[in-house]
Amino acid sequence: MPSRTSKMNKDPLSEGKRSVSESLKNPSSIEKIVVSDSSNNSNSINELLNTARKFNIPIEIVSESDLNKISHTGKHQGILAYLVSDGYFPEKTFWGILSRDIPRIRLLILDGIQDPHNFGAISRSALAFGIDYIVIPKKRSVGITSGSIRASSGAIHSLNIIRVTNISNFINKLKKFDFWTVGLKSGSGKSIKDHKFSKRVGIIIGSEHDGISKKVESQIDIFTEITIEKDKIESLNASVAASIVMFELFNSK
Repeated sequence: MPSRTSKMNKDPLSEGKRSVSESLKNPSSIEKIVVSDSSNNSNSINELLNTARKFNIPIEIVSESDLNKISHTGKHQGILAYLVSDGYFPEKTFWGILSRDIPRIRLLILDGIQDPHNFGAISRSALAFGIDYIVIPKKRSVGITSGSIRASSGAIHSLNIIRVTNISNFINKLKKFDFWTVGLKSGSGKSIKDHKFSKRVGIIIGSEHDGISKKVESQIDIFTEITIEKDKIESLNASVAASIVMFELFNSK
C-alpha cells in the first residue's frame, strides 16, 4: 500500500467542506467533486454540490470507504475535489509583469519550508495580509498538496505561488526590477517594527530547522528580527514568524 506521503505527491485534492468551498471560488480549478453517499443529507455539503452544478462541475457519489481510499489526508469530511492542475503561477509570466509600471509589489520568499501545515498557515496569512506572490524552491520544499491546501482552508487557491529552480538566483534577478529584499534572522539586531519597507519588497523566511541558507543569505539586502523574550523562548514557529512579518508589512506606509 502506498504511503500517505507518496499519495500526496500525486493528484492534487482539495479536502473538507471549507477547502472545497474555497476551491469553488475558482471553478475552473476543479476537475470533479467526489462526495460520500453517507453525506447526502448534509445541508452544508448539499450547498456545495448545488454550487458545483451551477458551474457544470461533475459530481461523483461513492461509498465512505472508497472516499477514504481516495483521500490524502484522511480528513475529507465527506467531500473532496480533484483539481485540474497543480496550481502554480508561471515564473515566465511573473517576470513579464515586473516589467510593467506597477509601483508596489510584495513577495514572500520561503527558503525551504517543509511542513505542509506551516505552508498552509503561511499561505492563509499571506492572503489576509495582501501578499502578491509566494515564491518557493522546486526542491527541498513543500508545495501545493492536499495537506497544505487543507491547512490553508483553501486559501492557496487564491494565491499566486511560483516555484523556482534556485532561490538565490531568483533574488539576484529581482534586484534588476528595483526590489529590496529583507531576511528574517534572529540576532540581526534590527527589529522588524523599525524597518521601513520599500514599495517593491521581497520578504525571505528560512526553513523550520535551518533558517535561511548561506547562499540565499548572501543575496539579501537587509536582515531584521522579531523582538521576543528570548530568556523565555528561543524562537517562533516559522508560520507564526512569517505572519508577524506580513502583518508589519501590511500595516506599513
